[in-house]
Amino acid sequence: MKKYFYETKFFIFMRILFDGLMALTAAAIPALQKKLFDLFTGNVTETHSFLTVIIIYVTCLLGSVLFSYLSMIFTWKTSLNFEQSLKGDFFKSIFNYSYEDFSAKDVGEYISIQGNDITALEQDYLTPLIDIVQVANRIIIYGVFLFLNVDFRISTAILLGSILTIIIPKLTSKQLATKQNAYLNQMGVYVSKIKDFLEGFKVIQSRTRKSINREHEEVLANTKNMRFNYGKYKSLAMSLEYLSLNFVSAIAFIIAAFLLFKHEITVGTCVATFGYINSFIGPIDSIMYDLNSVSSMKQTKEKVLSYLKKIPDDKLIVTKKFNTDIVFDNVTYDYANFSLKGVSCKFEKGKKYALIGHSGSGKSTMINMLMSYMTPASGNIKIDGENINSLDTANIMYCVNQNEHIFCNDFMNNVTVFSSYSESNVHKVTDNLKMKIVDVIKSNSNSQQLSGGEKQVIGIIRMLTANTEICLMDEPFAAIDAKTTEILENTLLNMKEKTIIMVTHKLSDDLNKFDEVLLMDNGKIVQRGKFEDIFDTDEFKKMKFV
Repeated sequence: MKKYFYETKFFIFMRILFDGLMALTAAAIPALQKKLFDLFTGNVTETHSFLTVIIIYVTCLLGSVLFSYLSMIFTWKTSLNFEQSLKGDFFKSIFNYSYEDFSAKDVGEYISIQGNDITALEQDYLTPLIDIVQVANRIIIYGVFLFLNVDFRISTAILLGSILTIIIPKLTSKQLATKQNAYLNQMGVYVSKIKDFLEGFKVIQSRTRKSINREHEEVLANTKNMRFNYGKYKSLAMSLEYLSLNFVSAIAFIIAAFLLFKHEITVGTCVATFGYINSFIGPIDSIMYDLNSVSSMKQTKEKVLSYLKKIPDDKLIVTKKFNTDIVFDNVTYDYANFSLKGVSCKFEKGKKYALIGHSGSGKSTMINMLMSYMTPASGNIKIDGENINSLDTANIMYCVNQNEHIFCNDFMNNVTVFSSYSESNVHKVTDNLKMKIVDVIKSNSNSQQLSGGEKQVIGIIRMLTANTEICLMDEPFAAIDAKTTEILENTLLNMKEKTIIMVTHKLSDDLNKFDEVLLMDNGKIVQRGKFEDIFDTDEFKKMKFV
C-alpha cells in the first residue's frame, strides 16, 4: 500500500497543509470571541481594539472557508489518483494470471473487488489515515489555543478526557472489521449472481421468471442482512464514541460553570471554553471514527493486496519463431470424472491436423494444454524441443474458440484487440477473404450485437491478423453457414506457412483436406493418419454411427 501513498504524496501534502491552515484560522475564532466579550464586559471599550478584532475575525472566517475549499480539492485529487492507480494495478495483475489461476475464482468476484473493495479502501482506509494526520495537526493547533485562552484546569480536563475516549475504537474495531469483511464478501456473491442472471437472459421467460426472481430476492435479502449487521454494529460503535465525547463536553461545561460562578474566569473565557469544546471534541470524534475505519479495513486491504502480488514470470522465454514440431510426450490430465491418458503425438511445422471424436474425448483438453490454460498432471509438451511451461508462445501461437469473446466495440478494435495487432494485417486478411459478410460486420459499431456466426468470423479474422505460425481452432465454424465455412476453411488450409490444429465434429470427406486426422476416444488417441486410412477403421465407424 506504500506504493499508492507515495504516488499521491504531493496531493496528500497539499491536502494536509491547507487543512492545517484552515484549522489555524478556525482555532483563532474562539480566542477572538473571548477578546470581544472581555472588551465589552470591561470598564472601558477600546474602539481601536474592537475594530481590530472584527477585521481579524472576518479575515479568519474567510481564510478558513478558502483553506477548507483548497483542502477538499486536494482530497478529491488524492482519492481519485489513489483509486485510479490501485484499480489499474489490480487489472494489470489479474491480466498476468495464468488461465488456471484466473478461473479459480468467479468473474463476479473480480468485478466486486474492482467496484466495491477498492473503493472501500479509498473511502475507509486511505481517507481515514490521512484524516488521522490532519486531526493530529488540528488537536495540536486547538490544544495550543486552548491552553493560551482557557483556564488550565478546563484545558487539562478536556485534554485528558479526549485522550481516554480514543480507547473506545480499540474495543470495537476487531468485531467491526469481521462484520464489514463478511458484508463485502457477500457483495461478491451478489455481483456474481447478478452477472450470472444477466448473461442467462435468454433463459428468462414466463415459466422461469418467477423462480429466477425468487433466487435473486434470496441473495439480495442475504446481502441486505449482512449489510444491516455491519451497519448495526457500526452504529453501536459510533454511539459509544459519541457518549464518551459528550461525557468530556459535560465535564468541561461543569468545570467552566463552577469557575465562572466563583468568578475565577471571565465571561469571555467561558465563551471561548464552549467554542474550544466543540472545536477540540470534533477532531477527537473524527480520529475515533478514522481509527475504527482503518482497523475495520485490515482484512479488505490484505485481500486486495493478495491479488496484486501476481507478477509476470520474466523467466519465460519469448519465442519468435516456430521451427520444427510440437511434441506431446506421455501427457496426462485428470478431471473429476475424466482423464487424458498418456497421450503421445507429434505435430509438424506447416501441416494441417484435425482432431475428431465424441464430446468429452479430450480434444479441447489438448488445445487448452497447448495454450497453457491447463497444466498436465504428468508428461511434457515441447515446442522445438523446449518445454512449453518455460515459453511465452504469444508470438507464434493463437487459439480461436467456438465461443470466442467479442468485445463491446467496433470491428477494428475487436480484430486488432485495441491495436495490439497491426491494422495493415487486417486489410490484407479481409482483402484476401473477399466476403460480403465482412462488410456487414464492419458496419456495426458494437460487435457484440452480431450473430453467432458473424462473431466467429471476427474470431478467425482476429487470429489471422495476429499472424502467428501456429493456429489452434476449437470448433471455429460451428455457427457459420456452409458457404462461408468453405471459404474460410479453404483459405486457412491453403496457407502453407501455417501449422493448423483444428478440433471439429465434421466427419465428411472434407477431412481429406487435412494432412492428418487424429481420432480420440475416452482420453486417448485411438487412430491417426490420412482420413482415407482411418475411414474404414472400427473406431471411426463406431464414432460415426453412435
